[in-house]
Amino acid sequence: MPDQPETDDMQNSPANTTPCPECGTPARQHGQSFCDSCGAFLRWDTPAGAPGPARPGTAPAAGGSPAPQTPADPRVDPRVAPPAGSGAGAGAGSTDTTVPLPSTGASNGPAEPSAGPPRPSDTAIRSLLVPVPEGSEPVAPETPGSVLPGRPEAARPRVRQAAVPVEPESGAPCPSCGTPNAPRRHFCRSCANPLKDHAAPTAEGPYAGQRPRLHRDRTRWIARAVGIAVVVGLVAGGIFGGPPAARAVQDHFAKRVPVHPTASSASHAAPKQAAKLAFDGYSNTWWGTGYSGDSAGQWLQADFGQPTDLLNLLITPGTSPRSAQAAEQARPMEFDIVVNDSAGKEHVMHRRINDGGVQKLDVRVRDAVKARLILRSAYGTGEKRQVAIAELEFFGRSTGGQ
Repeated sequence: MPDQPETDDMQNSPANTTPCPECGTPARQHGQSFCDSCGAFLRWDTPAGAPGPARPGTAPAAGGSPAPQTPADPRVDPRVAPPAGSGAGAGAGSTDTTVPLPSTGASNGPAEPSAGPPRPSDTAIRSLLVPVPEGSEPVAPETPGSVLPGRPEAARPRVRQAAVPVEPESGAPCPSCGTPNAPRRHFCRSCANPLKDHAAPTAEGPYAGQRPRLHRDRTRWIARAVGIAVVVGLVAGGIFGGPPAARAVQDHFAKRVPVHPTASSASHAAPKQAAKLAFDGYSNTWWGTGYSGDSAGQWLQADFGQPTDLLNLLITPGTSPRSAQAAEQARPMEFDIVVNDSAGKEHVMHRRINDGGVQKLDVRVRDAVKARLILRSAYGTGEKRQVAIAELEFFGRSTGGQ
């Protein structure tokens, strides 16, 4: 009876496919590369002990019985001859796991040439596709070593303030609780209520329907009357006083500028202490009378080139503005200032100054042409001391050109 040919369903049955070497699950079909269960790489060759199908033209085995037929592996080309030394009789020390198809005896036909180099083993292919990590022994956790006990720290001492004894208070009792309180207190030390009754401020002003009161305070009227009287007095003074009153106001608020004399003279002067040294602008040079004593009647004069409105005079008594140097000679104490104006009128002013230092005097004369200082008495007089004046400076009203 002829053999029934094998179909694709018979070749792909679980009995005819290669099982997975990792989990044992059979492949669903021939030529499958990976396992459907675990994903491991499958073998492409058959085990060494499996017989292969007889090739055409081969003789049957001895005894006349035909060799059992096994399904051919579609992954192996039957035209490729197995390499020498491979098969069932190969040595047990061979490391190549590739198993060729078994031979069925002497071949009647010529040997087919090799189609190419031998295929690599499945282990080599699996090592390239699925790296297998090397197993390592679990590392035991380190046991912590012995630890010294912590050193106890002593508790910090607490600073306690001495309790101040409460002084007993005596005074007016609280109207709410009756606790006595000191006079300095405004609220009770026990219940905190105010010790004095504060009456609510009474409302001031007209109520609805009430006529407002008339203001009978005369303070505002008195202030207004005083202000009006002052203004009237100023106006009347300007009218009846004439130009002198107006000039006095102008002189008080006028800007001061220095006035330099064009000529100077004196009744007498010591050698090297001429009158011009009192108007040179230097405080370390001075004019001396040349006589010992108070030099009463000696004078020093300054002439102006044109009429000038004089306002102030600065005088530096002695030989220097410094007290120690000024005491070397006598200093003027009382003197007269005589100012002549352009109309020929003399204005005489008597002045008294302190001992030492620069001092300011008021000399208000309009259109002055010359000013003379006449000595009357002096400080620090002696047999070998003469009255000295270090500097005389005149100041007048500023004009439009100055």
